[in-house]
Amino acid sequence: MKDASIDGLIDGLADDLEPVRPRRITRASLWVGAGWLAATALLLWFFGMRHDLAAMPVLSMLSFWLIAAVAIAAIWSALRMGLPGVGRDYGGWRWTALAALALPLSALFVGLGGERSAIEAARAGVYPCFPMALACGLGVGAALFIWLRAGAPTSPALAGWVIGLGSGASGATIVALHCPLDDVIHIALWHGGAVLLAAVAGRLALPPLLRW
Repeated sequence: MKDASIDGLIDGLADDLEPVRPRRITRASLWVGAGWLAATALLLWFFGMRHDLAAMPVLSMLSFWLIAAVAIAAIWSALRMGLPGVGRDYGGWRWTALAALALPLSALFVGLGGERSAIEAARAGVYPCFPMALACGLGVGAALFIWLRAGAPTSPALAGWVIGLGSGASGATIVALHCPLDDVIHIALWHGGAVLLAAVAGRLALPPLLRW
């Protein structure tokens, strides 16, 4: 009799349940990629691609791929946070972000060497790379936010970090296709600064919105 009552309780709880579509990283990745490509297309449509992209100096090319690696690592961590599971490791992006410190450190050494002053680098920031990088990353940031909002991540604070980091870094890679300035101080200050600001903004603004 007791077993029958338990079975009836379970049946009553399950009567109103409906099957839920499984969460797939592949589908979320397509949305993120679409946001990245759409922002790239819009920027190049309105402002054009730098004419000497194929002849980009080695240091600028390395900076581009370093920031791109940060974007990919942060995006992958964010996508995995949106999947159910216990004990998952989401820390891979931290190592990539630490490697990206090579960019501001290189800029510091160049500045100390007197090849280019900080004032000159700040003047180069008049070229609107900083706001453009923030704006270009919004598509990726929105896709990641929607994915994680539905997935209810166990650590909203960490999710905010990786969304902001992925958004800012993807935006910086897009701007690099247009920006004609190859000075490492400019890249670290304005491109890297956009990545840092986006990460901090994601950490401060998004966690309350990611909690159910």
